[in-house]
Order: sequence, then C-alpha cells, then structure tokens
Amino acid sequence: MKILKKDFVEETTESYCAKGHKLSSGTAYFMRDRGGNIHYGGKQCAELHGTNNVSDVPDLTKSLVSLKQGESGTSSGASQKTTSEKNERSTAISYLLLREELLKDFSLKNRRLSFEKLKEYYNYYKENDDLTESQIKHIINIESFSKKNINSKLSLKNLSTCHAYRFILNRTFYYLEKKNNDKGIAFILSLRSHLLRKCSLTLEQIEGLKRWIQYLPNDLRNAKLRDFEYEHNK
Repeated sequence: MKILKKDFVEETTESYCAKGHKLSSGTAYFMRDRGGNIHYGGKQCAELHGTNNVSDVPDLTKSLVSLKQGESGTSSGASQKTTSEKNERSTAISYLLLREELLKDFSLKNRRLSFEKLKEYYNYYKENDDLTESQIKHIINIESFSKKNINSKLSLKNLSTCHAYRFILNRTFYYLEKKNNDKGIAFILSLRSHLLRKCSLTLEQIEGLKRWIQYLPNDLRNAKLRDFEYEHNK
C-alpha cells in the first residue's frame, strides 16, 4: 500500500495491523490499497505494509506532540528549517494540503487561505499523486514569501498548529456534547469560530481551553500543542 500522509484520526480508530487496537494518540499513517481504500496505522504498521518510506510522507500532526511517545514539545524554528531542507517534497505537500484542503474554510482578514497557483498545484497533485521538482521549489518559495511579506500566520508552522487546535477543539466538543455540558460547548464553539477567522487563538483563550480538555481521553489530554505565530503583517 502507498503511505499518503500522517494525519489526525479519531482516537477510537482501529489500527489496520491489530484488530481491536485503537490509535489512542489521535494520529495515524494513511495507507491506500490497490482498490483505493484508506487504512490507518501507527509507524510500525506503515513500515510493514507501505511501499514507500514513512520518512518521505507529509506529517500534518507535528503541532500536536504526544508525550506518550517521548517526543519533545518544544517549538523550534531551527528544527522546522532542518525538516524542510531534509525533505522539501513532504514539506511542500504539507503546505499544499493545509492551504487548499484541510484549512479551506479558514480565513485571514476575511480572505480564504486558498491561492490560485497553489490550487493549480493541488489539482496536479491530486491527479498525479506527486509534484514536479519545480512545483516543489515554487511552493517552498510561496510559503517563505507568504510568512515574511504577507502574514506570519501563513507559515507552515502556524497552519499546522491551526490544524492541530481544530482537531483538539473538535474532539473536546464531542466529549462535552456527550456530557450535555452546554457551558463548555459554547466556549469551544467560540474558540473554533475565532480560530477559523484569525488562524490563531489568544493566550487567554488557550488558558481557558485547559479547563475543558480535561474531558478528553488521557493520551489527547496529555499531548502538547505548539505555539501560534502572533506576529501580524509587516
């Protein structure tokens, strides 16, 4: 099977490799079989059944760090740069998926994140399952230009953090709804609305969220979310 990406899944999702085993971290490798069906698994499962290398696929979960896996939650521009230099293809695809698919309902200053040239590359990627070297280079340049000259919130790091926070907000909403906790539900909905319009949450909102993530299952509750970019237009 081809490993497509690493992304978020509901923590009740069953692993392809172990019947009954749930992917409690809320993250999984997405694997597509010959029939076009998508299966989910952890790293070992993907390495066992994938025809491509797990290190080469886009990882859209970097802003939600599972402490269970012994990873550091420290946000680092240097580490992000190293990752980009090491594998520009996965970096470019991650940025493409975030702006043209995963965060297509987000906006900044009342403008959607979609960009005409990125949409063109996205359609090419969906049709060909790959990008050309020139497209990869251009996407990397678009990301660099966007965060430096348009808005720092358009950086790969910040958009990844938006993706992670929405996942956590959606899962928190799910558990609060099961408890019929109207006060918590209203607060989570207000945060989600702000996130979609601003591509960040305020420090006060993040502090307030801590009260409600206690309703999440253990692995998600103890995961660390990375910081947003708060710098606005230059």
